[in-house]
Amino acid sequence: MNSVLLISLTVIFSVIVAKLILKKYNAIFVFFTSGIVIMLIANALTGTPILGKATLGSPLLDVFGFLTKSFKSNLSGIGMIIMSVTGYAAYMKHIQASTKLAYLASNPLSKIKNKYLVLSGLYIVGMALKLVITSQAGLSVLLLATVFPVMMAIGITPITAASVLSLICIDYGPNDGSTIFMSGVLKMNVVDVFLKHQIYVAGSIILVLAIVIPLYYKYMDARDLTRGEYQSQELTVLENPAVPGYYALLPIIPLAIVFVDYFIPSTKVDVITANIMGMFITFVIEFCRRSDKNEIPKDMLVILRAMADIFVSVVSIIISASCFAQGIKMLGGISIFAHYIAGMDGAVFIIMLVLALLTFLFGIIMGSGAAPLFAFGPLTPEIAAKLGVPTVTLILPMEIASALGRATSPVCGAIIAEAGFAGIEPIQLVKRSAPLLVLAFVINCVASYIFNI
Repeated sequence: MNSVLLISLTVIFSVIVAKLILKKYNAIFVFFTSGIVIMLIANALTGTPILGKATLGSPLLDVFGFLTKSFKSNLSGIGMIIMSVTGYAAYMKHIQASTKLAYLASNPLSKIKNKYLVLSGLYIVGMALKLVITSQAGLSVLLLATVFPVMMAIGITPITAASVLSLICIDYGPNDGSTIFMSGVLKMNVVDVFLKHQIYVAGSIILVLAIVIPLYYKYMDARDLTRGEYQSQELTVLENPAVPGYYALLPIIPLAIVFVDYFIPSTKVDVITANIMGMFITFVIEFCRRSDKNEIPKDMLVILRAMADIFVSVVSIIISASCFAQGIKMLGGISIFAHYIAGMDGAVFIIMLVLALLTFLFGIIMGSGAAPLFAFGPLTPEIAAKLGVPTVTLILPMEIASALGRATSPVCGAIIAEAGFAGIEPIQLVKRSAPLLVLAFVINCVASYIFNI
């Protein structure tokens, strides 16, 4: 089959999907439908079997067989992991443990005299909290309630405070859904992925942005002052949550269990088990502390509702995106392109940059950091094999780029919440944060190449 045709079809289908999503068509429907169409076309053009030797008898039946296979594998794997993590996070929010953690972690920031250094401190603290509170939207809401009033009190303008919060967006750590998905593609232990690869790239971004943040926002605030834009406003400071101080440790339990288990060869505790253990420990503490013991079992509904919501919003995207990814993989356009330039100087960096940029742009379009990675991440093992490099060299910058793209999207839930809190339009917030997010994208690609080639 003509390679140029397959590459062209890959580009055309990707553009069509992007346009449909930009027109506000449901992303799950778009991924499912386009995936089915692309798989059938790819099978007709290339003869590549959809289910391999496990065919159901015809390509049309095999498409639906693939959907069944995807549902089964994702629900029992990455889907259940994400649902358990989200359920635990919702429980922590319900009992105000995560609010307590955010409040105590951010409280020292008010003691820093230079208000622009406070912004760097806020960013570092926020990224540390991101290891525990993995949802960007969830963490944003907590920081808006706890840190935003502190920023106003020391004279930071609303747009600057909201912009700094929007930078706390990198998905990383063993408890993060995108990291867990990436570890599945890499067939590596999730803690290994974090400690041996991800921490160096994420750490590089955090370090550079922490240095640049005071300089950038001081300049932007001075510019706004001369224009009479984005002045400070009064906000009410949130009270300290009425739960014991040790409740701030409860959100950390699953992460601590996963890390401790990693260094004990005789045990093997996965992320789901760690979160269930955290729920059990918290239930016991709640039962001992609270007087309304009959109400405690009802908290299980909070966990289950959160798990159901994340199935609709994220897990279903994983399943539908796997359908789209299978179609793109069967077409082989990206792999063919990689093979063409494999012998060129800097071929690995070029392919890495193209794939990272692809997920970054889809992140902007969709307002999601997970969906672009789930759609294009599974393509990386085959491409990496053609280039003769580890798969992590390609998929790690994609994983971080998709999160950066989400933070650059005016339709991202966290961005909308932050902009609303600051009293500005989401597009204004995106414009303020975009230069630093683009800088983070560049650092991401360079650091990924240096540390993982």
